[in-house]
Amino acid sequence: MRKFMKRFIAIMSIIVFGLCACSDGKAGANNSTKAPGGSAITVKKDGSIESWLTVEGFSTDYSEEGLKNLIDTSITAYQNQAGQAQVSLKSCKKDQQDKLGVEMTFGDWSSYAGWNNYFLDYMYASEMGMETGTIENSTDGFFAGTISDAYTAGFDLETTLTAASENSAKQSVTKADLLNMGESHIVVLARYGDDEPITVNCYNDILYVSDGVSVTGKKSATVDAMDGYGIIVFQ
Repeated sequence: MRKFMKRFIAIMSIIVFGLCACSDGKAGANNSTKAPGGSAITVKKDGSIESWLTVEGFSTDYSEEGLKNLIDTSITAYQNQAGQAQVSLKSCKKDQQDKLGVEMTFGDWSSYAGWNNYFLDYMYASEMGMETGTIENSTDGFFAGTISDAYTAGFDLETTLTAASENSAKQSVTKADLLNMGESHIVVLARYGDDEPITVNCYNDILYVSDGVSVTGKKSATVDAMDGYGIIVFQ
């Protein structure tokens, strides 16, 4: 499987990429906060995803407008290939510390996963003057929805999770337990050892997390660098 949600380092080697938005532990379906250097996404009750990307090491060779145009054109190209995808760029602004903040919204988990997988290949093809119309449309590496839908989508859930809340019915749960919790919600996120930590803001209380996931609030947890999947189960 390709690395999912790698930083924008490919080609230019001048940008650090994180899917970023920060939580103070109080983020809910309609409330998330952002802070410099924090990496996170917000999973909303309607199934949509919000992300805040921070780009450091800004280069004079790659302007704010240039990055905005690159993202805009990649979104258009991706939506031409994946007609049902809902992806939009809300803002792209540089702050006084020369860090660029990019705010994006995605209609559902597959739009989020698909565009993030697509972007690196699009970026490489664009730099090399290659055709972008043949880039594979893949949603590997991320899922957000019910546990039963995650299993249907191909995640085997062969894992053991530990309790993250006083509302958790058990101290730990395995695959069999998870399948009996089919209508509870789950976030599955592929991570690699050189990836930035990402905070996931959920719209309800977190119940269980996998190894490598640190609970930072009732509705937020940070997935650290690892080789494998970070998993969060919430109500």
